[in-house]
Amino acid sequence: MSTPVIIQTEEEFEKAVKQISTLKAFAIDTEFDHNHYAYGFTLCLIQIATPETCFLIDPFTIPDLTPLWRVLEDESCEKVFHDCGEDLRLLHLHGCSPRNLFDTSIAAKLLNLEKIGLSSVLNELLGVESSKKKQQSNWLKRPLLPMQLEYAANDVIHLLALRNIFAERLQAQNRWEWFEQMMRFLEQKDYAPKPKASFLSPKEQREFNPFQQYILNELYRFRDEQAKRINKPHYQVFSESIIYQVLQEPIVLESWMDLKGIHYRIQNPTVAEQFKAVLQKAEADAKLQAISTQKRRPTQQESSEWQRKATRHNLLREQMFLPIKKWIEEYYGVHLTPYILSNETINALISGELKLSEINPLFQQGIIREAASALGIDISGFD
Repeated sequence: MSTPVIIQTEEEFEKAVKQISTLKAFAIDTEFDHNHYAYGFTLCLIQIATPETCFLIDPFTIPDLTPLWRVLEDESCEKVFHDCGEDLRLLHLHGCSPRNLFDTSIAAKLLNLEKIGLSSVLNELLGVESSKKKQQSNWLKRPLLPMQLEYAANDVIHLLALRNIFAERLQAQNRWEWFEQMMRFLEQKDYAPKPKASFLSPKEQREFNPFQQYILNELYRFRDEQAKRINKPHYQVFSESIIYQVLQEPIVLESWMDLKGIHYRIQNPTVAEQFKAVLQKAEADAKLQAISTQKRRPTQQESSEWQRKATRHNLLREQMFLPIKKWIEEYYGVHLTPYILSNETINALISGELKLSEINPLFQQGIIREAASALGIDISGFD
């Protein structure tokens, strides 16, 4: 089993990367904080397991991780992850685009396993007991606790063995090509964060009128700026309830120093004045733009059109896509089916937000078309 080795100096890092770069495959995972203890998406630890060693690389003590990023981008070496989505998003933020991936979570889905979480898969296939009790611990804090380091190592030291089992099963069940398509899709996916048009939740967009929504969004923007400035997550800066109080009764800002639930670093007269200025400007801008103070109600024509679309949606869902989904369950497995044709995909196809020809990887399209053909259902209108 891989022996954990903590990497905290540039010399140790250089030696570790040199060793890793000679391998044909290694397992990798990351620990991070995503707006839980600090603002933003922060890389806190990198775990890399070889057959002999598990390197626990502390990115806080290594000023330049570029040599490791180049190894991750080397197509001649396979990188084994489990559920790599967040890891790849984080690595792309650091300018790293890993290539030659093997995601054991995707393999578990394609093999129709009921439970695909790492602890469940390790237990079922390798008889390994794995705990997730340190998953939500503070990975920003130093020094890391022995239990955290043990947890981090356990996330990767069994992945290479798991990879070999899954590769054999995928090939035996003729699903290896599907898996390769999925890995290519993950490599080519755009992981750039999407610009945030609004801070409002769907519920807030329903409950507040347009004038209130405009002001509320500006107050949230101010909170985001303060959170970034003091490097704290939004919920630690001040809560939504305080924002709602300010929206409904601006006079509450006069009691800023006495309000509960405000971070001590911004509970001062200067920030209170800034908050007041943001509120006043938002109100003035909303009035200048003549933003309505009334909730918009749909016209009779819009209501009728909405009802027509809802009726069509339900009809297509019941008569076309649910039978297709049922067929896929019977022929390919009930646990794999949501991955091939999810309710979200069905809704997007019916609404026209997605075309059948745009579904990727291609094997998913093929299975949907195969099911439709077997059932005599014409889905050409969704191309």
